[in-house]
Amino acid sequence: VGRRRHFDLAVEVPNDELGSITTTAIWDDVYNRMAELALEHRSTLVFVNTRSMAERLAFALGERLGHEHVAAHHGSLSRKLRLEAERKLKAGEIKLLVATASLELGIDIGAIDLVCQLNTPRAIAPALQRAGRAGHWRGATPKARFFATTRDDLVELAAVVRAIRAGALDQLEIPPQPLDVLMQQIV
Repeated sequence: VGRRRHFDLAVEVPNDELGSITTTAIWDDVYNRMAELALEHRSTLVFVNTRSMAERLAFALGERLGHEHVAAHHGSLSRKLRLEAERKLKAGEIKLLVATASLELGIDIGAIDLVCQLNTPRAIAPALQRAGRAGHWRGATPKARFFATTRDDLVELAAVVRAIRAGALDQLEIPPQPLDVLMQQIV
């Protein structure tokens, strides 16, 4: 309370010009840059918005890093497979885990050096929650990279990063007479 946490945040943009759809060249840039970042860090957690994207990205990154170093985590996988992926990441047996919101909250996955978000998380709160999974130990700075694949993504991601840096998060305001406000809602 009363203290704002510092984040190391950046928006990653592919070499090709962004458009309204994602081209094969843009996907290749994204895959290559994520693989490069994963090699620079001990452990990387990549968040995506859909199960199919988790599988697609895990396969593409496995092609670049070695399939034994990459795993996927999403709600369509059996509990056994999800727990095994979590265990491998925590034990340092894999370098990178691609996950949906199934890994967003409440799971102890150990020390993550870098979080990546592919495409927009659509809101500030999930972006902050996901970025906060990195550097989750005393004195560490959470490090996150947000990957834009379209112009719309770029605009939303830039706004999210700017809001997090400014501390302009959804603020809860408690009115001076909360019971009066509650009574007005009931009546």
